Amino acid sequence: MRIALLSNPSSGRGRHARADDEARLRLMRAGHEVLHVRTGSYEQARSAGSALVAQEADALVVVGGDGMVHLGLEVVAGTEVPLGIVATGTGNDIARHFGLPSRDVAECTRIIDAALSGRAVDGRVLAVDAIRATRPDGAAVAGEHQWSLAVVSAGFDAAVNARANLMTWPAGEGRYLRAVLAELSALAPYGYRITTDAGTWEGPALLAAVANTRYFGGGLILAPHADAGDGMLEVLRLEPVGRARLLGLLRRLLSGTHLESPHVHLERSASVTIEALDERTGRDHGLRPPPHPYADGEPLAPLPLRLEAVPRAVRLLAPAPGPGDGAGAGT
Repeated sequence: MRIALLSNPSSGRGRHARADDEARLRLMRAGHEVLHVRTGSYEQARSAGSALVAQEADALVVVGGDGMVHLGLEVVAGTEVPLGIVATGTGNDIARHFGLPSRDVAECTRIIDAALSGRAVDGRVLAVDAIRATRPDGAAVAGEHQWSLAVVSAGFDAAVNARANLMTWPAGEGRYLRAVLAELSALAPYGYRITTDAGTWEGPALLAAVANTRYFGGGLILAPHADAGDGMLEVLRLEPVGRARLLGLLRRLLSGTHLESPHVHLERSASVTIEALDERTGRDHGLRPPPHPYADGEPLAPLPLRLEAVPRAVRLLAPAPGPGDGAGAGT
């Protein structure tokens, strides 16, 4: 088949460049035609990916972390072109949810080849939900980040994400936890108005996140029961708590037991609107405005936003299902 292979070799300290060379060679040896493009920025990569798909590529394969998966989703969401992932990032939370290996180019390309070739014992084409961001009135958001696959953050978690993105060490969840400690020094609640299928809540909170898949922050289990094939989103909200309790709850993210806390609220909804509780909404209370939202580790459009679960928005090249498979979607 004709595969568009896309990477940003300037990220990952050169790791992605080595990985995409290996991915290209392995896919070619499997008999595929590979259209290989390396770019130096998110904007260039998105433009190149769109151009490759317009050349009637049979699949788009991205090499990198969650940011590259986010970019690939932006290109293929709503189309019949499937998305393959060679996960070489620090977090790889999206790959983790769908059972894809991390930093194993040989296994990733084997799964991609099997899914495209119809070898059901090794791979499959999985239709999964994605999150689409619009303005509350349904108008399109400006910019390039309208789709996300994993988690949209709009609270303490978003502030941590922004800080973690500026750090060069350590890798994985260690970088996230280091950013957490830095953000604790300025801990104070944010003011929200959050509207779900069940109604509207407004008030102070430390964390507000909308999850389509289970993980964020390099393997932290934010939404243990998230299913990317049920047409629903997991809406999480954390009440204002002190630093010690917050640290305890963050540690519990490692095992997903934070939902047992009475301070953590979880609601399932097909869509959610998040607004800042300020003069515009008529209820200020002197609370801090929420930080800039992040989606899959990438900056999203600013609030207010309406987030909607779009069923079967993307066709993912995934491993064959195993016992107790929880990816949740159909072919």
